[in-house]
Amino acid sequence: MTSIDVQEAAYASSRARIDALTRDLDEATLATTVPCCPLWSVKDLVGHLTGVMEDRHNHNLPTGGFKDWTDAQVARHRGQPIEEVLEVWTSMPIEPQLEVPSISALAFDVVTHEHDLRHAIGAPGDHDSDSVRVGAARAAERMASTLDAGGAPGVRVTTEDGEQLIGTGASPIALTTTRYGLMRLVTARVSRAQAESMAWSGDAAPVLDALFADGFFTLQPYDVIEAES
Repeated sequence: MTSIDVQEAAYASSRARIDALTRDLDEATLATTVPCCPLWSVKDLVGHLTGVMEDRHNHNLPTGGFKDWTDAQVARHRGQPIEEVLEVWTSMPIEPQLEVPSISALAFDVVTHEHDLRHAIGAPGDHDSDSVRVGAARAAERMASTLDAGGAPGVRVTTEDGEQLIGTGASPIALTTTRYGLMRLVTARVSRAQAESMAWSGDAAPVLDALFADGFFTLQPYDVIEAES
């Protein structure tokens, strides 16, 4: 379990990097579609991240569909200059003690979108950052819950941090990857072909089917090729 202080620092680091990446972008680049979030532009993505923090502070939590909630965040900031959106976001305290969304969920969301943004504009990122470490830890927790819910085999995942058993299913299979690779897999920032071609020791289909069964994340329709660090 990653401590709250580490999660808060990870969130702050990703936020600062996104600010530095986007503050001086021209309008054409800000309008670039984010391939892993194809309904959003780069600027929309920053609007979403800003809106999540606003809604958290204002206790404005989703009462209907999650998509309606995030769409409202994007729409709220769409007409503002990027500098104004960033000032709103970076001026808000993180307040890790607030429970919903948790600081763990926020840190997972922001580092995922940091690398979505980098993919969109071709900017390499640090795959060994503390933000990625926190994101990978949260990814492992989500993977465990989805595999157990789907009755899938467990997975013995080996990364830079060693081996961990994810899920309680019988006859676990092995996966050798990186923290970053695990995070991008669980958030479906790969195609089905890319997911299946990872270093599994057996048939990954039951694992992948369970991992994405709830539809929250959807595998990409094309191979995702990110700028190298």
